[in-house]
Amino acid sequence: MMAKKLVIHKKDALRMLETGQPCDLKVWKLSTGDIIEYKGVRCAGSHWRGGTHKIAVPRSTLLREFRDITLFEINGLEIFL
Repeated sequence: MMAKKLVIHKKDALRMLETGQPCDLKVWKLSTGDIIEYKGVRCAGSHWRGGTHKIAVPRSTLLREFRDITLFEINGLEIFL
């Protein structure tokens, strides 16, 4: 018997990220398709029209930005459109 994969809708995943609670994310790098994993990040801002989110990485002063469409997992939940 196959184990069920837990899933979440993209809008719900972005809402979860925007609560300000620490989240674990997995995103694809656009140029190479590599998987980038962020642990314990917090949302630092978003751009609705641009379809991007900025995140603050723990123990770093830098902000990272990713396109919403490249996000495919949050807190172990697979994201579907």
